[in-house]
Amino acid sequence: MSSESPPARKTRSKPALAPLIDEPPPLPTTLRVLDWILIASFLELTFLLGVFPLKDTDFWWHLRTGDWIRQHHTVPTTDLYTFTVSDHPWVDLHWGFQVVLSWGYAYGGVVALNLAKCVITCFAILLVITAKKRDWPVWVMLLGWMPALLVLSGRMYVRPETFTLLYLCADLAVLFRWDKHPRLAFLLPIVQVAWVNSQGLFVLGPILIGFALVSAIFRPGAFAPSRTRWWRTVGIATLLTGAACLLNPYGLKGALYPLQLLQTMGNPIFSKSIAELTPIPEFIKRNVGWNNLPLCLHLLTIILGALSFVIPILWSVVARTSSSIPQSDPQLDPPARGSSKKDTSKSKRKTAKRTKEAEELPQGRVRDWSMTLFRFLLFAAFCRLSWQATRNSHQFAAVVGTITAWNFAEWAAAISRRRPRIEGESLAPFILPRLATLGCIAVVFAIVASGRLYAWAGEDRRIGLGEEPLWFPHEAVKFAGKPGMPNRFLSFHDGYAALYDYYHGAERTPGLERKVFVDARLEVIGPDLYERYLNLQSEMGGMKESSSWPAQLDQIGRPVVLAGHATNAMIGANMMTTPHWRCVWFDSIVGVFVHDANAEIVRANQVDFAARHFRPASATIPQGIDAFVASAKAIWAYAGVLQAHQRSDLARPMILLGLDYARRIQQADPDSLTGWKLIGQIEAAREPAVEPSNRVQRYRLPFDPVFDLSAVRATYALRRAHLAAPNDFLTLLLLSQQYQDRRMNEAAAPLHERLIGLRPINLNQAETQAKSANELAQLREQLGQEISSAWENLSELDRIVASMLATGRAGGAADLLERAYPSESRPWEVTDRIATLRLHLGEAEQARVLWQKASAPPRPAIRSARVAVSYLVEGLFDEARRHYQDALRDEADLFEAHYGLAVLEEDAGRAIESLRHARQAAEHAPNEVAKAAAQVIVTETLPFAEL
Repeated sequence: MSSESPPARKTRSKPALAPLIDEPPPLPTTLRVLDWILIASFLELTFLLGVFPLKDTDFWWHLRTGDWIRQHHTVPTTDLYTFTVSDHPWVDLHWGFQVVLSWGYAYGGVVALNLAKCVITCFAILLVITAKKRDWPVWVMLLGWMPALLVLSGRMYVRPETFTLLYLCADLAVLFRWDKHPRLAFLLPIVQVAWVNSQGLFVLGPILIGFALVSAIFRPGAFAPSRTRWWRTVGIATLLTGAACLLNPYGLKGALYPLQLLQTMGNPIFSKSIAELTPIPEFIKRNVGWNNLPLCLHLLTIILGALSFVIPILWSVVARTSSSIPQSDPQLDPPARGSSKKDTSKSKRKTAKRTKEAEELPQGRVRDWSMTLFRFLLFAAFCRLSWQATRNSHQFAAVVGTITAWNFAEWAAAISRRRPRIEGESLAPFILPRLATLGCIAVVFAIVASGRLYAWAGEDRRIGLGEEPLWFPHEAVKFAGKPGMPNRFLSFHDGYAALYDYYHGAERTPGLERKVFVDARLEVIGPDLYERYLNLQSEMGGMKESSSWPAQLDQIGRPVVLAGHATNAMIGANMMTTPHWRCVWFDSIVGVFVHDANAEIVRANQVDFAARHFRPASATIPQGIDAFVASAKAIWAYAGVLQAHQRSDLARPMILLGLDYARRIQQADPDSLTGWKLIGQIEAAREPAVEPSNRVQRYRLPFDPVFDLSAVRATYALRRAHLAAPNDFLTLLLLSQQYQDRRMNEAAAPLHERLIGLRPINLNQAETQAKSANELAQLREQLGQEISSAWENLSELDRIVASMLATGRAGGAADLLERAYPSESRPWEVTDRIATLRLHLGEAEQARVLWQKASAPPRPAIRSARVAVSYLVEGLFDEARRHYQDALRDEADLFEAHYGLAVLEEDAGRAIESLRHARQAAEHAPNEVAKAAAQVIVTETLPFAEL
């Protein structure tokens, strides 16, 4: 029996020809054309959703294995790539996909493979949306499919699961038709042979067939004599499909591989640490609730699928209790108009078959929607599968999208069959829903093409066909395997090991065996080794003073260590502070480290960040704004860890280089969030973080460039970033920290309020908001009651201002002083005090105007130096330099001017000028702290100032 057709009933009487839905009249040409336009548009949307750059790191070990198979004309049976489990058995059922991948890459590269992925996906979708009854409306099917398509697009990668999608849809299309055309079942073994040699999920094929057979068994009349031939045909095909699972290079071991895969993927060590194996409940917990577009689309697909059962069932109950059923020819759309004689003849030739089938129906019965066990079993099973791991969303979307489309389309057809036929009826009621569906597809197409869908989803995805820029560290990995480097490799994250596999693994270089600690083949490395890898990663990324990880690296042969900046910058920074380990490569994506026992490699390649700043070489300069952004973010992450280790000697050269990159970004787009935020982030890391117990209200004291310059520069940059994007989470956090470090409570409190009001996108942000709420409560307590700004004499004014400043109301005090003292008669001391407050608040331009308009300053050089610092804070080096020089013309030994110029010229990469002014600043320093600060600059610039 079919998994799709209603149950047949044999009756003793032979009624007149009853209405049938199996052979409804053909649609008018206009509607057929519109339906094909709809299908074409839906496939265009599907294609577009797959047009994004390659980001999947597994691609590279699959590619290398495909190359190896083509080279050796056999499949691997033991592990080729790791030095930890090199003799471990490896059942590589992906080999068919890998050979195709290798061939495609050789002739068309990544672009051709990406296009092929899109074509295969479109063909798979075409198979299931054309698996339908003639009177099922296409537009209903496509609308039912839409949420599932968006879910499916999330994993449209160049991976073996793309082939699984094709085979899954092929099986669904065959099972839909095998009742009327049982011989189609012999396509299932052919599909299964291809599937078992492409991916371990081939087990889904027999599961689908099993569900279909169970559904057929439980239908009335399933074993009637007229169905004997059908059962014999599908039974043989089913047995052949089961036998096809053995037709793989590993035989029975390969056929049982899904059991091994299930055991591996079900291990908690994997599900807790690998995003794609995370169960949805855990995913919701980590992402703080339901505020995630991919998750919402996933749940919408489940809900819509459930409704596709519930709504038709309720409708059927109501419909079958109606008092009358129209006796009309079955139709969803108007009958064919202007039918040819050929059509009439064809219809007559089918009369005998239609009459025989009609005898099996009760007289006058119109078929309604009925519950299908096959569809229900599939829906329940694949929803459960998707709930267990987010990586299963691909197969889930394909199956549930198809079931939803079938259910709603069948329901729509049943509704239409109850609709009375009207001769000469207009096509308009049938055209409008098609046009509306076309409009819906067009809107989604525009949303995807504009990038808005990916922005709403929080995905870093773009339209493109090549590799994702700054994603794969090709050059770094090539360097890590060059002659003279250790032949063992350890990477964080493990995806980079796949790239090493590609370039150096499986004896790529004859006689030189280079292998990795672990890679992403979880079924090979197993949970124990993976847990060891995670523990090592945790130790290397921790802040403990004593750790065993250097000894562990010694035990495994002192491998090359590659650390990705995006998620493992702490590991790289910790390695910089550890004796005997040296950074020999640092680019926009990763850092590479080796033990100093590799003396020749260290001598020739150790990274000198100060040299990159003072003497930049074209080979080390990032190419493009995106590369500058990635490099600046990495340096900020490293600098923070180095400062926490109290290694300013390592942090400061990186900070100078990071500021170079951040300024390039800001100069390319003067009002951009990214440029100003990165300047603020990196400048804030120039000095060690301030402990809460050491916070000082620096804004109450005269401006001191040694203590205040970095803080006010960071504050200004972050304030500019905040103005560009008021709801940027990180900017709010960093700017509030800058104010709190100087106990500027009034300025910090609104930032905390806004931060708390944002919707968190992950657990880390939620925890940060909870901490921010506690800090806000403390700020309000410290601010206390509002302070009246009314005063009657200068003594009372001083008391109010002092009270405001003591409670952290820097802005309120500055406003009160400006109102109290007209600019024309304002004393220099008051002007300097107000301007200093403005500078600490990040209002450099307002501070400059105040200093410039001040009348009769006691020392003109001081005014010039203060105006200069306002320009320096804004990043206007030329203007700052000019005013510092003006100050030195008035006072040649002014520390503030020499120190400011030393900082400015060091930032500008002018070592000779910086050294000269740093020496002068050290000579004229007012105290030992100032002298030490100047001497630091002397030490940093001296190697690059000497000829």
